This record gives sequence, C-alpha cells and structure tokens, in this order.
Amino acid sequence: MHPKSGSQIALDNAASGWRQVSHALTHQLNHAADTLNALTILIPATGPVTLPYVAHYSVARSALEAASLALWILAPDDPRVRIERHIRNAWREVSADAELKAVALKSAAADPSMGLSQMLDKGRKQTKAWKQKHVTQIRGCAKGIGVPDPTLSNHTVGFAEIVRDASAAAGVRGDFGEMVWREISGLSHPSMMRSVLSQGVEEIVDHGDGTLGAVFTSDATKGKYSIEAALLAFTNAVQLFGQRKIRPGDPHEYAAPSGVGESPQARFSRRPTRMSSAAECWARGGNSTPPRPFASSRRIR
Repeated sequence: MHPKSGSQIALDNAASGWRQVSHALTHQLNHAADTLNALTILIPATGPVTLPYVAHYSVARSALEAASLALWILAPDDPRVRIERHIRNAWREVSADAELKAVALKSAAADPSMGLSQMLDKGRKQTKAWKQKHVTQIRGCAKGIGVPDPTLSNHTVGFAEIVRDASAAAGVRGDFGEMVWREISGLSHPSMMRSVLSQGVEEIVDHGDGTLGAVFTSDATKGKYSIEAALLAFTNAVQLFGQRKIRPGDPHEYAAPSGVGESPQARFSRRPTRMSSAAECWARGGNSTPPRPFASSRRIR
C-alpha cells in the first residue's frame, strides 16, 4: 500500500528526497519477513523437530537486526528524528560499501596478473563520485530539517544502539533486547567462549590434565527468545508502518529550527513511542501476538 497523500510517511518521503524513507522501510521489513520465514524451514512448526546446533542463531540475528532497524526509524513521533535516524543508517550503509569498494580496488592493485591495472584509475574516480553523490544527498537532507550531519561523525550507528532503542519502543527494557542481540551475535560466529557460556554442556569425562570431554547441545530456550525478539520487533514495525502511512502529518514539524542545529545531547535524550505488540500480518490483515518474555500490552492511542 502506498502512503496516503499528506500522511506522515508521505511527508517523510518528501523530506528525505530520492532516498525515500518508505523505500528503506519496505526493504528492511522484506528482509525481516524472509529471514523469519527461513526460520520456519529450519525449525518446522509441525512434525518431528531436530533443533540446529547454531545455524538458526545467524538467521534469527539477521531478522532481529532488520526488524529492529525498521522499528528504530519508525518509532519516534517527531518526524525530524525519524528522518535523522534514516540518514544515520544510510551513512552506515554508505560507509560499509565504501570499505568494500576500497578493499576491491586494493586487491586489484596488489595483483597485476588480474589484468585490471588500467581500470584502477577509472574505478577510483567512479568510487569517489559514487560516495560524493551519497554524501551530498545525506548532508542536504540533514540541513533541510536541521539535524546533525552524520557524515561528519567519527563513527556510524551500530546495531547495539538500534536494537536497544527498538526494544524499548516495543515495551521491553532496552538492555534486555541488546543482551539478546549480543548473545546471538556471539553464537552466530565460531566463538567457543560463547558456546561454553550459552549452550547446553554435558561433561562426559575428566581427562585429568585440565581438559574435559563434553557434549554441546543447542539451548532451546535461547533459540525461543531469540526468535521472539525478532518477531516482536517485526510485528510492531509492520503495525506502525501501516499507521504512519495513513495518519495525517504536519508539514510544519519538518522545518529546520532557527539557529544552530540540534545538539547530540538533545538527540539522545528523546524517548521513542511505545506501541502495541499486536500487529497486522505483513501481507494481509489479522493480529499476531508474540509470546512472552517479549510480549507487551502497551498500545498506541
């Protein structure tokens, strides 16, 4: 469904230029929906279930990050904060892709046998122009609504902040959401330390030399609340996206304030909107209430 003319999302789109907020949100929610669907293949709802050892954590983390990113952008009632978060994430993406391009150019320069030497100068110029295009757009958007320019920051926004704030917006303590994200991030990587701390460990034999023989198994409870966290962020984001597509916006709220732009202290002092944990399904109507411990009874008025 396209945003209704004059709605909050329609005005967000107008204020964000060609990097429209709704395009990013749609991509993020599609990413979350796809990974949540993949989890139903890894862990079928019916029939005998053999829980993967660690594979589901990577998929759950991807779903949690995508859904939390959408909710993080959507949650604030202040449209300038929504757009500021949108361009902060855009700069995170630009920075990551710039690093990838730099590695590719460095690799080509280091190995003449690849036969790409004559293309290097052209590649560098194209990369510079590509980055400048995005920097110009992000800076123009920041200036237009009077918020700090993220391209001037020494760091980009990370998913610890995004998941923490999104969890709070869904009615869960932000640090709980961040802890889930950090735990499954470690289980998504080959971290022996995290497996010892977070998986089921059954000691089989003591070898007498300071080492033990043990069997590691996946912890079903951790898998459950990891998926619940992703589902809660997703359902809340879908609900709020739908609401902001039809809720009338106020064009005056997008105007840059007179004088110097907002300080970082003011930016981080805001609190996002809390919302219901019940949400319409992604493709059609209907309610879905995520199970505890991430369920919330708070509703938007």
